[in-house]
Amino acid sequence: MKVDGLYVYPVKACGAVAVDAAALGPLGLEHDRRFAFVHPDGTALTQREQPLLATVRPRIEGNALHLDFGGLLHLTLSSFEEPIVADVWGKRIPGRAAPQRLVADAAEFLGIAVRLVALDPAAQRAFGDAAPVLVTSTTLLAGLGVGMERFRPNVVIDGAEGWTTLRGEDALLERLKPCGRCEVTTIDQASGERRGPEPLRTLNARHGGNFGVYCRVARAGQLRRGEALRPG
Repeated sequence: MKVDGLYVYPVKACGAVAVDAAALGPLGLEHDRRFAFVHPDGTALTQREQPLLATVRPRIEGNALHLDFGGLLHLTLSSFEEPIVADVWGKRIPGRAAPQRLVADAAEFLGIAVRLVALDPAAQRAFGDAAPVLVTSTTLLAGLGVGMERFRPNVVIDGAEGWTTLRGEDALLERLKPCGRCEVTTIDQASGERRGPEPLRTLNARHGGNFGVYCRVARAGQLRRGEALRPG
């Protein structure tokens, strides 16, 4: 079994960034879900309500966050100054918001009033939905008729999911629970268009609506694409 792919999502619900290697810590992969668009009341946006988020392409370079949504938005990390609490499915996570005037173009693109929030350095979790790391398997993808990008994984492995732990050269992942799937799997991640009912219909019929496994980081360390993993 090996790591077939590694992905981070710097801004929650926005596009993926494929990486060859990343540091893995208690909050997950480095740079994963460290920013989020939120409503004025602090509730985090998701693709469920705003599928256009899928088309926003983020990257972090040095001390700046860059967002490409047809136009370019550049924000230095020092511009995130205003203390704010983001709500991610009832979990209150401390963050710091950028001035609204700096994200006005992104709000216009999305068609709603939003703030852009960076994770507070003291936060105990990132802006992910349920757990630090989501692992999926290429084995289960066969027969679903869609690409792996629909499932927004952090770690893609080339084996089955019948394991409790995954041990790499440095890091150790521990299985928490299956990932129950929703309508986000029916959204084309390139265009932001809803393309239902698949693969959700097949997942519900064959796999109890689940695809992938949420994990916690039992031991921090570097994780690399192509690295061998020992299941336990």
